[in-house]
Amino acid sequence: MFDNPIYNYPIESVLEALGARRGTSKNMWFSPLRTETEASLHVDPYKNLWHDHGIGIGGTNVRLVMLARHFSQREAERFIRELSPALQNQSPEPEPQKEKSSIKKVSELRSDYLGRYIETRKIPLKLARFYCKQAQIHNPETGKNYLMVAFPNNSGAYAMTSPLGFKRTNKADITTINTEGKVTDKPSNKKVAIFEGYFDFLSWLVMQSTEIPNCDTVVLNSTNNVIKAAEYIRSHDAAYCFMDNDPAGQRAFGIIQSIMQGKDVIDMSELYSQHNDLNEMLKASRGYSSNMRLTP
Repeated sequence: MFDNPIYNYPIESVLEALGARRGTSKNMWFSPLRTETEASLHVDPYKNLWHDHGIGIGGTNVRLVMLARHFSQREAERFIRELSPALQNQSPEPEPQKEKSSIKKVSELRSDYLGRYIETRKIPLKLARFYCKQAQIHNPETGKNYLMVAFPNNSGAYAMTSPLGFKRTNKADITTINTEGKVTDKPSNKKVAIFEGYFDFLSWLVMQSTEIPNCDTVVLNSTNNVIKAAEYIRSHDAAYCFMDNDPAGQRAFGIIQSIMQGKDVIDMSELYSQHNDLNEMLKASRGYSSNMRLTP
């Protein structure tokens, strides 16, 4: 076991706090680091370590929180400490100062590498290029650069995803899109559709055979951002919620119901009840292809 008691806090409890789901096999979980259809994260309850077989990484409970929430080591330790009253009095270890990864360049989405990844999610490249960019990230620890799909938010920053399943943002915020497909915080319709992530939003457009939404749209980019969307959501008469079929999605739906104060709130997750989210259903649907042409 570890000298620091924070690292001995059960990984299963941390996974539950992160909104992860158990798999059907013993000690297997659906990874909170990415979207997957089969549980590939294994937990060793005796060593209190985890390993994500889908992307070949693992480690301690602290590292899991760091990767899942994009936290520093100190933030991750604080997250775990707040889960257990017994850890509340533990003094945090001083955090060594490390140079953070940074965005070197944001440009049009032209990378073949990212394009192939987007196609595996059955999103037409033309549609992805309308809403997304590509970001070149520099990792100072390795000295290497890597590419991520970048979806703009209302702060002028980006929600980013790599083909390996990693997610990050340079400033957390929601993305609100009007019926012209433009990012703006000004409502243009009486109805609003709410998505957890941008791949679910793009999937909905594919299913509607259109490049622009027929009502206002909120992409939360994380269920942690739902309160940031409260004023915008409340300005509409009806909300259509496309939350993930997991505890975090259910909590977000409950918050949206409170925000709407008795107005119509429609749970759309029944449409993809056999899947975790809308994009998983799209990927499993034979009638859709990344080669489809959408009507503007």
